[in-house]
Order: sequence, then C-alpha cells, then structure tokens
Amino acid sequence: MTRLLQLFLIFLLATAGLRAQTVVGQITNEYGEPVPFANVYVTEAETGTTSDDEGRYWLSLPFGGDYQFAFSSIGYTSKTLPATVGPDTTVLDVKLLSSGVELAEITVSASGRDPAYGIIAEAIKQKTRHLRAVAQYRTNVYVKATEEVEKTPRKREEPRPELDRSSPDYDPFAAEEAARRELLDGLNMLEMNLRLNYRYPRDYKEERTGVKKYGNVQGLYVPNFAETDFNFYRNLVQLPGIADAPVISPLSNTSVLTYKFRLLSTDLEDGDNVYRIEVTPRKVGNSTVSGELFINAGDHSINRLVFDFPRGGLRFFDAFTLTQGHAELPDGRRYVAVQRYDYQTRAGKRQTLTGSTTLSFADFEADYDFPDKFFGNEVAVTTGAAYTRDSSYWRSNRTVALTSEEAQLVRLRDSIAAVHNSRAYRDSMQEVYNRVTLAELALDGVGFRNNERRDHLYVGPVSSLIGYNPVNGFDINPYLSYARRYGSGRYYKVTADAGVGLRTGAVTAELNGWYRYDALRLADVNLNVARNFESFNPGDAYLNQLRASNYYLRQAVRLGTHRELANGLTLSHASELADRRPITEFRTETVLTDVVNDDAATVDFERYQALISTTSLSYTPGQKYLREPHQKIVIGSKWPTFRLTHRRGWDGALGSDIDFDYLQVGLEQQVQFGALGTSSYRAHLGQFVNTGDLRFVDLRRFRQSDPILYSDPLTTFQALDRQLGTEDLHFELHHIHRFNGALINNVPLLKKTRVRAVAGGGLLWLREGNFRHQELFAGLERVFKIGARRRLRLGAYAVAADATGTKPTTSFKVSFDLIDMWANKW
Repeated sequence: MTRLLQLFLIFLLATAGLRAQTVVGQITNEYGEPVPFANVYVTEAETGTTSDDEGRYWLSLPFGGDYQFAFSSIGYTSKTLPATVGPDTTVLDVKLLSSGVELAEITVSASGRDPAYGIIAEAIKQKTRHLRAVAQYRTNVYVKATEEVEKTPRKREEPRPELDRSSPDYDPFAAEEAARRELLDGLNMLEMNLRLNYRYPRDYKEERTGVKKYGNVQGLYVPNFAETDFNFYRNLVQLPGIADAPVISPLSNTSVLTYKFRLLSTDLEDGDNVYRIEVTPRKVGNSTVSGELFINAGDHSINRLVFDFPRGGLRFFDAFTLTQGHAELPDGRRYVAVQRYDYQTRAGKRQTLTGSTTLSFADFEADYDFPDKFFGNEVAVTTGAAYTRDSSYWRSNRTVALTSEEAQLVRLRDSIAAVHNSRAYRDSMQEVYNRVTLAELALDGVGFRNNERRDHLYVGPVSSLIGYNPVNGFDINPYLSYARRYGSGRYYKVTADAGVGLRTGAVTAELNGWYRYDALRLADVNLNVARNFESFNPGDAYLNQLRASNYYLRQAVRLGTHRELANGLTLSHASELADRRPITEFRTETVLTDVVNDDAATVDFERYQALISTTSLSYTPGQKYLREPHQKIVIGSKWPTFRLTHRRGWDGALGSDIDFDYLQVGLEQQVQFGALGTSSYRAHLGQFVNTGDLRFVDLRRFRQSDPILYSDPLTTFQALDRQLGTEDLHFELHHIHRFNGALINNVPLLKKTRVRAVAGGGLLWLREGNFRHQELFAGLERVFKIGARRRLRLGAYAVAADATGTKPTTSFKVSFDLIDMWANKW
C-alpha cells in the first residue's frame, strides 16, 4: 500500500465520523524485504494489530500521547519503539533483524523427527544470499508455447476402425489429409526469441527479436517477464495472470506454520548431494503450493522445484504446474536456467485444452553493467523484424527441440502460409467472401473487402432492420460500416445508422467516425453527427432508460481527440454543438409505457443551442507498457491515476445560449493486498464554478440504483433510491475489496463451494441541502465455466444504506458478469 493510499483510507474513516488517532507504517527486515503478518502491540492501550502480506499495518488509538509499540514476528528479534501520537497521522516504520534461534526452536517443535525441517531451516537462513546472488544480468531466452486440443467423442459415437493398408478401400491420400487436418485443428504453437535484462529487485526489460505464431495462439500462456518472477527466495510469490492471490513460499520465514515437509530422498547429482523434499500445505487454501522442492546440500540453494498451484485460486485454468530448474555459474552462484508452465482447461465434457510453455535461458551474462536510465517504464519492446523471421532463423535459434508433432505442424503451417500469402489465393478468397447469399443477407449481414486497399464494407442484415426506441417505439433501423487499415498502425472506421418510427414517423440518424493516426501515442480523433432522442441521464437506472418522459430531442455535431502527451499523461478533448428541444410534439405512448409505469409528463423547455467543450487531463505515474512495432500496450501501474476535468458551456459562441463551468478532480487505483485480496477505489470531487446559464440537461447527475440487479460498484451506488442532480459542490466515493478466498479458506465446508467473499461501500455528499448517502455491501461470488475461454461470475449481495431524510434500509442484489479471456476483463 502506498503512503498515499494510507492517507486516503484515513480520510475515508474520518468521513464516517470516527474520531481516533491513527498510526501507520511498514515492517521490513534488514534487507528491506517486507515482514508479513507481524504482530504490533501497544502496551499502554492494550491493543494491537498485525501487518499485511507486504508488512504494512494500520492502527487506531482512542487518544493521543506517548506510547510504546512492540513489534514481533516468528524468525525475527522483537523490537520496542517509543512514539508520540498526535492529532495528525503518525508514520512509524520499523526494521526487524532475523533471528536464527527463534526459527530453530519453531522448526524443532514442528518437525518431529523428519530431517526435512532442518534442511528447510538452513535454506531459509541462506535465502537472502541466494536471492541477490546475481543482482543483475542479461540473457537470451527462447520461448515455446503449445496448446493441444483434445476432443472426446460422444458416448453414442463409435470410433471409426482403421482400414487395413492392404484393403482395396484404403486411400493413402485421404488418410494423410485427415491426419494433417487433425494436427492443424488439435495443436497451436508460438515461438519467441528475446533478450532479457534484469536488475534487482524488480527491474525488467525484454527485447523481442523473433515471434512466430502457428494457429490460434490467443489461449496460450505467454506472459511478460514482470509476470514470471516466480522467485521462491521471496516470502510471497505473486501470480499475475494465473491467480488473484499470491502464494506463500515454502522458504518464507514462517513456512513451518504453513507447510509440512518430508525428506523423500538424498541423491548424488554432479558430485553434490541434492535433497528431495515433499511440500504439503498444513491447510489447503488459495495461498499455498504443493509439490517437490530440491535443495543443494552444499549451499542449501534451490536446485529445482515442481509446484502445483491451488486450483481454487486459479483464474482461468483447472490445473497449473510450475517446473523450475537452476544452473550454476563458474563461481558457484545459481540462476534460473529453465522454467516451464503446464496447465489444463476443460471446455465442457468433450473438450480439453492442455497447454505447456517453456522458457529456456542461454548466454547468461551475470553482473552485466547496464547504462544509466536503461530500465524504465517500457518493460518490453518488439523489433520491426520480429514477425518476419524465416524458418532458417528458427532452426538456428531454438534451444528447446520440437517434438515430431510440433515439427510437422511448423512445416504444414509454413506451407499453408506460403499458399495463403499468394496473390491468386487471396483473390480467390476475396471473391468467395464478397459473394452475397440470401442467408447472409437475412441473418448475418454482408461484407465486401478489398485485399489491396485493406478495407472492408459491411451492411447489416434484414433481421436487424426492426429496432425499438423508448420514444419512437418500433422503428426501421438500417446499419452499415466501413473500415480501412494502413501501415504503422493507422486505422479508421465509419459507422452509420438511421431510424424511422413506424408509429411517429420521426427520423433519427447517427454517423460516427474514428481515426487512429498514431498508435504508439494512442492518438486518435473522432466525429459524431446525430439526430436522436437523448436521455437526460444516459447512465440512469435501466427502467428509467425505458421511460419516454426521460428523453429530449438532440441534433448535434461532436468532434473529439485523445492523445498521450507523455507516458501515463493523457489529454482528451471534445467539443459539441447541439440543438436541444423537448419531445412534447411527439406522441410517446409505446408498448412499454404501462410496463415501466411511465405516467410522468415529458419535460417541457424552450428550444436552445448549446456549445459545450470537455477537457480531461489524466496522469498515472510509473505506467508500465509493452511496445510492439505499431502498437503500445499499457499494462498498469502501482500508483493511482489522477484526473482533472473541465466542462464549459460557451455563451454566445456559434449561437450558444448557455454559460457554465464545471471542474472535477478524481482519483482511482487498484491495490493488491497479497493473500488478503485486492482493493479498488474511485473518488471524485466536483463543483460548478460558474452557473451563469446552467440548464436542466447539464446538471451533474447521479443514477438511481437498479432494483434487484447489482451494478458496477466503482461507478454506481447499489441503494440510491432516487435520481439526483446538483449544481453545487459534491463528493463521490466508491470502494470494493475482493478477498480472493482469504476469508472462505478458513471455513472448512464453505471453501469447498469455491465461493469468494466481497465487501465494499460508497459515499455521496451534496452540499446542496447537506445531503449524504452512505452504503455498505457484502456478498459472495462464484465463477462458473461456460466454455474454454469464457467464465460466468454470479454474485449475491446484501446492502445496508442510510441517507439524509430517509430511514436506514437493507436490500439484496444479484449480479451476472461474463469474462472474456482474450480481453481478461469482466
């Protein structure tokens, strides 16, 4: 947790009316590593707490004054520090020294007679030396990732008998073609060559020089190296992309409280004894591993390991195994020389996806002297020639041999690619694609593409011509789009649709254009021209969006742009000139009028013009990213995102009739609390600084909560019983914490259900009327598999809320969320 987040949480508690003195800090060892789950006790107050997985703690004391703070943890020498606590937040960091005596005592009491505990204790004593044995290095890495797709025939399907080769019915060409097709459909592969640069503790930079894809590789596990730092000399090992929670290392300072160890054998390997130790969790949970750990007898370093990660904590996989092998440098230091991930995912009862990714390290240069400022926020870069490497390049750069099936796949894919890239084949496929059929015209729509121009035209199907609008009712709504891609990542797309109300005869139309002109700067421009019925609050509750009384007629032209000025610093601007008028001239009764109880009259106002500009500047410090030849891929930051937004209504410009200025500052972040889960928060403070002519449409609005349905907890409230609008100062805060199994794992029967606890809340304060809404929610979520690449997350939540002028209320909500593994987003 950053110091900024600590202060932010203190502010949150203060807004809830708590009056207490606060002490925060971090507990580390002599090497600067966090000490997780350490005890903090205040003698005078007879109260205490424990640190989280990264050694951070938070403590509230009823009164200020002088106190003695006692810090202790198994495996460390206890320390007592005096501190004066005042009205402001007190920051008290402490450093504990490792204590081999305490650890030995724990080991003896926990080990019984098995010698594995003594070996593990000695490995823990030596782990800091091994953790920093090679503090910086450069090495070449060959990556091979494969995925086998295995389909199980239905029970009623009898396997086809193999024909005797001497049989007159045997067709060798058909059999060979069937085998090729089965291989192409059942095996996907990716190869990559790169240079990895590393500096302790967590600086990485990849230089990818070769990338080759065979088949559909989107399901392969190919992480960047910042996500593969499976260093078990650390107390906690993060598993980004694999599991939501980290795992506790068997070599952590308190591992004997988490794991059981058993010495399976002692083997002589390369002139040194190697201990083979079985690692078993004392209590199965989402933060432990199981498997075998091999320790070198000479210096008690890791020789190799094979660990299975807990199934209940995996995000997408049904099983995941890490195999890691270490090699020795001439001077005796060791480094990771090979790493392999084996994983499996079942898709229903008939399909199993089995994947394997191998990382082979070569030409290892220890203690490499990197130039100043070599490491930064760019963690990986792919050269322009990486995707054009030929077969001779790969034959000479593979450090892991291909299997016979993989070698055959490479030959087949290369042969197919040569055919597919030919002019004749591309022209023939284009002719087939551009052929119009009645089925496509009716159900799927028709597309026309030009390979030379790299463009595509699409016309929507007849089945989508009939649409529905809350004001128009049923309407005729044709749709078409046109897109074209250029080199260097430039791309543009234009979409258009129009509607005619079958009952009202009212015409709506919308034209959208988007052009990405600089992919590396994430820079684009967009244009919108529209005549439509617009909601006064486009983000309002679902039922309110179906009520015609919540709409007005908008005719507008909007021009916007978005560009990254520097890494993490983004500027967005949009200007819109709109003609706004009420819909009192339209008959708004539709088939849903009675269903949604829309008995309110439409809002009547004088027609006017509005020129509005919106400018937003956001900054995310330390934003990490990957750079492809024509693309920048942002992968996140440990710091919050700060955002400043200014919205202005221009008086007199281009006939505009409005006059206002609105300012908003915002803050948002996701924070990993190790084994305790993940927290996300979002806060905004806004104010109209000028309300010379502020119309009803432009008020700052807050959506009414949906009945039954749980909505996005970071942007909406769950129990706000009305739609609100304000032109005065306002503050909005949302928070959610997902425990990722941290609570459920302590309940023996409940943890078998694989449900996960979640909790959070929100606060809304409006200075106008001194209105305040506050709510807390807690619930259980369960992820279900609905395919090889998709997951369904179901949730049930209890909500307690209180607001100015109303009695406290409780309600229950449910949620249905889908996740797409390609986007890795709910």
